Amino acid sequence: MARKANDKTRARVGRVAEGGHSAPPPPSPPKKRRRRVWPVVFAVVAVWAVIFGAVFFSRFLSSLPDVNALMTRGPSQDIALVDDQGRLIARRGLTQGALVEVSTLPHYVPDAFIAIEDRRFRDHLGVDPIGLGRAAVENVSAGHVVQGGSTLTQQLAKNLFLDPNRTFERKIQEAMLALYLESRYSKDQILTLYLNRVYFGAGAFGIEAAAERFFGKHARELTLPEAAMLAGSVKAPAKYNPLSDTDASEDRALLVLRAMQDCGLIDARTRAQAASTRPHVVRGSGHEGGGYFTDWIVAQIPGFIGDVDQPIVVETTFDLDAQAEAERAVAAGLAQQGDKLNANQAALVAMTPDGAVRAMVGGRSYAQSPYNRATDAVRQPGSAFKPFVYLTAFEHGRAPSDVMDDAPVNIHGWKPDDYEGKYEGQITLTRAFAKSSNSIAAQLTAEVGPASVARTAHRLGITSHLDLNASLALGTSGVTPLELTAAYVPFANGGESAIAFGIVRIKTADGKVLWERKSSGPARVIASGNAAEMTGLMVETVSTGTGKAARLDDRPSAGKTGTTQDFHDAWFVGFSADLVCGVWIGNDDNASMRHATGGGLPAHIFKTFMTSAEAGLPARPLAGSVPAATADEAPSTDQSEFDRFLDGLFGKSGT
Repeated sequence: MARKANDKTRARVGRVAEGGHSAPPPPSPPKKRRRRVWPVVFAVVAVWAVIFGAVFFSRFLSSLPDVNALMTRGPSQDIALVDDQGRLIARRGLTQGALVEVSTLPHYVPDAFIAIEDRRFRDHLGVDPIGLGRAAVENVSAGHVVQGGSTLTQQLAKNLFLDPNRTFERKIQEAMLALYLESRYSKDQILTLYLNRVYFGAGAFGIEAAAERFFGKHARELTLPEAAMLAGSVKAPAKYNPLSDTDASEDRALLVLRAMQDCGLIDARTRAQAASTRPHVVRGSGHEGGGYFTDWIVAQIPGFIGDVDQPIVVETTFDLDAQAEAERAVAAGLAQQGDKLNANQAALVAMTPDGAVRAMVGGRSYAQSPYNRATDAVRQPGSAFKPFVYLTAFEHGRAPSDVMDDAPVNIHGWKPDDYEGKYEGQITLTRAFAKSSNSIAAQLTAEVGPASVARTAHRLGITSHLDLNASLALGTSGVTPLELTAAYVPFANGGESAIAFGIVRIKTADGKVLWERKSSGPARVIASGNAAEMTGLMVETVSTGTGKAARLDDRPSAGKTGTTQDFHDAWFVGFSADLVCGVWIGNDDNASMRHATGGGLPAHIFKTFMTSAEAGLPARPLAGSVPAATADEAPSTDQSEFDRFLDGLFGKSGT
């Protein structure tokens, strides 16, 4: 049998040889297996990561502010604001109220905030990965941000310690602070801190202040519908607070009630009863005007005196009579032309030539919307920015009599349009300014450089960021009406710096002065010769240029119009010897108006207000000794613009 098997094997080998195939090689010895090193590397990296993380976190903790006193904050009492004659403007009670323990509130008050802002508040450790994931899915599905992932603790950390910049670093700090707070405080303590620090809109910080501001009661007396309304407002305080838009606030409250039911915090019957109850919103005390100014002032008070435990009186620069005239001028202007121009909002700021704010209108109705467009709306100034361009050019050697070509230009591919007028060819800079030539403003900016123009604007008082590009000449970087008006003050006072201010003195009810304004004295920001030249240009604007509708009949005046591309914004900013006034019109949603220019409705509102506000005051020449032409003293048309300017400076004797 063995022999037969061997014969078969030899036969198979022979067949393979006949087929031209060699026999398979003998098997190689098994390879020696290499040791895996990646677990060791991973372990080493993990150890170093822990070490570096511990060092970083310890340094982070050492840099945190002291949180031990957060739960012991004392109350700040009511605030009375009076105008420059001692008349009551408004009384605001508890703008940041006494610290209210969450245990003293009805259970549905904190429940409303948990339901709409952080449903897993009782379960997470300060950061909620599940909430972050859910928000990410919702945002990706919608194609834009529709839901946030911040917990109540993260929001508290932001309110307590962090600036509002939306950066990745800030979000990391926010998360670490949240973890830190959760390690130091109980959930009820965190809720207490949150409810006493969060902003509700209309100048109210904290649940006690909000309850008093909107409903005239203590926080412990809030009803479920009122609690839902307050909880709904914290997402967008300017939009959803009960004074801003009651209908929007109520719609938001319904979402809060639905969220409370979904979380099992209330039943369907309770939700239905609360949804059918309309809370009574109170409108505050004091004079009916001045709400915008009051909010602006109240927000500044803690920065001057911190927290106090007694009532205070704030003496201001405000003039209730001037405010009434400002409100009338804005209301009448919008009533007459607003619909025709598709202009739904307006703002007006008036101040003296040292920056003292006398009147402030932040919208067509404070009762309908306390959002302050005068201080908070960042809008493009258009040609109202050109004074900074021309002043920079004069400081670099240009003169009002210089002649330039008002014609189409191409600056590195940018071709500005002259949508406020027609090209006129060779004209003086005085004429170019008066007619608001975009071409020449762009050429001047290209000559001196956008950075030089921006430095001039900042020197005179513009605080917003300015983009350093060629279109800066036409006012494409946004500013607020307050800062633009304040930046015109040096033109009105002959070249001295000024900062817009509204508080003169803060004292207790028994007369003890807590803070008083002390001016360090003005600093010259425009050379006297250049200041006179700029005043001459702005006089020409209201005499023969785009601002003729703003010229005052009984006293010298000067100013500049502004109109932005596609008519999104229209401005007039001008001055007499006694007041500087800025007017803006537009729409909150940035919708285009119908051919609304700065020389139209804004100029008319300016003239209406200034005529009424200065009635009875003696007419005085403008700073720089440049008299403005009045209706009875129209300039002769046979003189050159520069000759008229020289006549204003030196008289007609030719000296």
